[in-house]
Amino acid sequence: MLVLLVVFVLTFLGATLFNIAAGEPFTPPQVLWIHFIVNAPFGFALGFDKESPGLMDRRPRPRGESVLTTGVMVTVGLAGLAITIGLLSMIEVGQHLFGSVTVGQSIAFTSFALGLIVAAVECRSETGTALTTATFDSKQMNWAMLGEFVLAVLVTQMDVFNRLLGTTQINLRQFGWALIPALALLALWDLGKYVARRRMSSPSGEASAVPSVGGG
Repeated sequence: MLVLLVVFVLTFLGATLFNIAAGEPFTPPQVLWIHFIVNAPFGFALGFDKESPGLMDRRPRPRGESVLTTGVMVTVGLAGLAITIGLLSMIEVGQHLFGSVTVGQSIAFTSFALGLIVAAVECRSETGTALTTATFDSKQMNWAMLGEFVLAVLVTQMDVFNRLLGTTQINLRQFGWALIPALALLALWDLGKYVARRRMSSPSGEASAVPSVGGG
């Protein structure tokens, strides 16, 4: 997902500019874990996702037109910024509320995985809400979401992951903090989709809107 690239760039840049976690919000093993263990399964699951309703009835894109439309770029940028703010905030919460940068990084690392679960669900459709039972109509996505949620818990609770990834154990209260950025991302992303649908349903929006291919 393009969102992941944006988050990594903005997170490390923000950590450096604001001197958060000495400019290293995540360790190299954690970065690799996010790329290959968290993000890759979602890419696989989305590849087997159901096609968007009415996909075959849509007019093909003009030759040479980029898939990265203005709407997609805005969505990716805003989603990446929202996740970044959440992650850096969690590191600060760990440092100032719990007295440990390592705890903050572990909370942020957990929150990162949870945020990518939300991003994978939301990116299935450019304007369709994720707050519907249709979100769970893909067996591959369901297994991916369940597996990544379990791993998001285990990476801070099992000694083997603590040693491998440089995380530390967090308690239920701290895990609750990790949930906040993911839930905020879900709410904000769906709100943005609602605004987009309203604009497309308006007379001026219908005249200028170009149908987009969903996550199928």
